[in-house]
Amino acid sequence: MNRTTSLHFLGAGVAAHVYAIVAQDILGTPGLSITMLDRSHDIPDRTLCVWGSSTSAISEAAVAQWKYVRIGFGSSSIDLDLGHLSYCQYTAASIRALAEDRLSIERRIGNADQPDQLAMVSLDSCDRQNDIAPASVALLQHFRGWRIRTSTAMFDADVATMMDFRVDQSDGVCFVYVLPYSDNEALVECTVFSAALWNAELYETRLQAYIANILGATDYETIATEAGVIPMTDRRPNRVHGPSWFAIGTAGGLTKPTTGYTVARCVRDAEHMMASYKRTGLFSLPPAPHGRFRWYDRLLLRIIRDEPHQIPTILWTLFSRNPIERILSFLDEGTSIVDEVKIFWSLPWRPFLRAIIRR
Repeated sequence: MNRTTSLHFLGAGVAAHVYAIVAQDILGTPGLSITMLDRSHDIPDRTLCVWGSSTSAISEAAVAQWKYVRIGFGSSSIDLDLGHLSYCQYTAASIRALAEDRLSIERRIGNADQPDQLAMVSLDSCDRQNDIAPASVALLQHFRGWRIRTSTAMFDADVATMMDFRVDQSDGVCFVYVLPYSDNEALVECTVFSAALWNAELYETRLQAYIANILGATDYETIATEAGVIPMTDRRPNRVHGPSWFAIGTAGGLTKPTTGYTVARCVRDAEHMMASYKRTGLFSLPPAPHGRFRWYDRLLLRIIRDEPHQIPTILWTLFSRNPIERILSFLDEGTSIVDEVKIFWSLPWRPFLRAIIRR
């Protein structure tokens, strides 16, 4: 491209850097001008996981990846081969480092409350509380994890534990995931779906029990701790705040309500916007996914809210009775109705029927 393209970001978090990387990947570096306005230059201590291919624009920012994922429930666990995909871990720091390696970014400190009238587009990751539809269900995915190092080999470095429900379920839907970096070092994280946050002691009690009873580790040191919160809601934010002023990231409704996954959805969204601009000279948002996916999310959110004890069985059944490719495509909202009928046919139907009836 020969013309100058100026992108202005309101907020300089993970989403902003993902969109900047995709812009460089599609539009090229010459003529690309990037500014980011935020209240601080600090980099949040955040871990993010995505399943994807090695051709993704952000793939070079991956800090670890696994070819198998494990699901645990009751007295059993299963390992699933991801085939041509990988389960990849990123950090806010690794994504920002990739953006800075590829791009010259002008960083500004200030209140990110207004678009830049001189920029071709302002991409906004700040929540403006401007909704198309308010939430009918609003829950939280919250987590606390320890990066531990054991005195002996404990982990299979090729297998990431995606969800292990073999923990106490008395205070909300709870599972542990494990991301191994070697045979004696891993991130072990307690994740909860519920309406309210826990105090630190509750997470740590679950982590201690899991490490002792499931992993079988008695001698280990904690070398890092992380915690976070992700909204789980069927709220639909308005993505258009004004001429060439678009919401991105969680503020743009790109967090999957029932999983919390955001980064891959940001990549696809950015690819559409930048390809549209390259083709037409105008930035445009991709079509919204079919409304049936919002309905599916709403049903599962109702079950999490009203019958949380059903969720471990539902998710174990989902992963144990369906090909992993179909599941991941469904979670990415890329399945056909035929695929979705096969998925729902495999699941216990009574909780969903009750969720349809309830409001």
